[in-house]
Amino acid sequence: MKKSILLMPLAALTLSACEEPAATPVVEESIGDYSAIGTQPGWTVEIKDEQIAFTSQNGKDFKLAVQRAKKTDSGWEVRGFSDLHNININITSGAECSDGMSDRTYADTVKVEASDSGMLNGCGGAFTEGPDGPP
Repeated sequence: MKKSILLMPLAALTLSACEEPAATPVVEESIGDYSAIGTQPGWTVEIKDEQIAFTSQNGKDFKLAVQRAKKTDSGWEVRGFSDLHNININITSGAECSDGMSDRTYADTVKVEASDSGMLNGCGGAFTEGPDGPP
């Protein structure tokens, strides 16, 4: 009898150690309104009201809801997907970028992987130099 009383707390500790720890939830944030562009081939991404609008020269345009917007050490990761389309947007904040076609320099470097368009490179955020940006 004494042995079983002493073993009960030990059994409870052993069982509680087998439980999986609770998963840490990913803290989601809103990126707000954001736009990015790229050239060769030409494309644009507009994020507004938690919607992503992707347009491209190849005519494979689509709109998706933002499924995930995550702040990272270097900027943002934004994702959207549906049964027909998907898009992954990686924004490197503070890595100035020139679009190569205009005299504009943008605040961020952007990489986009969009369904039927592959990996695309471009620029986004505010103009830092050029006709529409700070002197």
